[in-house]
Amino acid sequence: MSYERYGLTGNPFRDLATESLQDVTLFHVNQETDQSLRTIKDEVYDKENRAVVAVMGELGAGKTERLRVTAAEAREQHAFCVYFDITEKTPAVLRGIGQAFRTSAQEAGLLKTFSAPGWIRPIQAFEKLKDEKYDAGEAGHAIAQALNETAPSMLLLNDVHNMIDSREVDAFVKVLQGAADTIKPGVLVMFSCYTSYMAWLIVNHPAFAQRINRRLVLKRFTDDEAALLIAKKLLAKRIVEDLEPTYPFDPEAISALNVAANGNPRRILEIADLAIEHALAHRAYRVDADIVRLVVAATPEKAPVTSGAAAPLVPPARAPAAPLGPGSPPPKPNYLETT
Repeated sequence: MSYERYGLTGNPFRDLATESLQDVTLFHVNQETDQSLRTIKDEVYDKENRAVVAVMGELGAGKTERLRVTAAEAREQHAFCVYFDITEKTPAVLRGIGQAFRTSAQEAGLLKTFSAPGWIRPIQAFEKLKDEKYDAGEAGHAIAQALNETAPSMLLLNDVHNMIDSREVDAFVKVLQGAADTIKPGVLVMFSCYTSYMAWLIVNHPAFAQRINRRLVLKRFTDDEAALLIAKKLLAKRIVEDLEPTYPFDPEAISALNVAANGNPRRILEIADLAIEHALAHRAYRVDADIVRLVVAATPEKAPVTSGAAAPLVPPARAPAAPLGPGSPPPKPNYLETT
């Protein structure tokens, strides 16, 4: 049996992860968070402001997608952009960032055969580091200098919460703090993490937490947003025009999908994948709410996905930092609200 029954060339829901998408902007669904990000990015492109932004949410909520979309937009704007994935297996984050800077500089044509910008040498030194025992202040200054001299520029760090068990976690937070203190207008430092990791940062590294200008929490999808996501995925495989945007899914099926997925975009695609496969196998002409409920009931129940899913990874909070001594500068206030 063929997906031509539904006017499609194939199953449009096989690619669940943002990392595998050729054109992430094509499938992106804008939410309120994206409006806040749009303002911040426009100010950075115009070199009117600088920002440190944290994008938070549960597994599958779209954290990586926001960073990928930002990287794609940066290329369109001819802005210098460094993107780096932090995984649980990343041996040395600062060394990896040094490699990512060099790769981005090569792609941007900034590294010539017989000449190189002065900011690249301290960055290249990161690649020779053997452990976490480095001068965090100097490393943060080197990153900020590289971003300042290539502005408009962006440093995008994905899944920073994966560092929680790393010996480098404290040193690297201090690197980010140093960079946050030194970047100038035209620079954006943005990272994604679980909300539980942000709670850990606030307790264990309050100085850096106060330097985060905006903390954006991704919300669950509404039925309309879920329908738009389904329609965008279907459009990529559509071979028949003049069909309903979400066909073969009817509105009741979309609502059932969203309820079953608890508004989580990745889970919506997972259930849609199962539902359209079931409908095709049983020669159904539409995917209705009954089919959605049937495949959900037949699927082994997953552990609930919450913004605190990473909580078991977070070690017990350390003792709060000692009070500032006489003559110490007061911490910088955070005037921007959390969305």
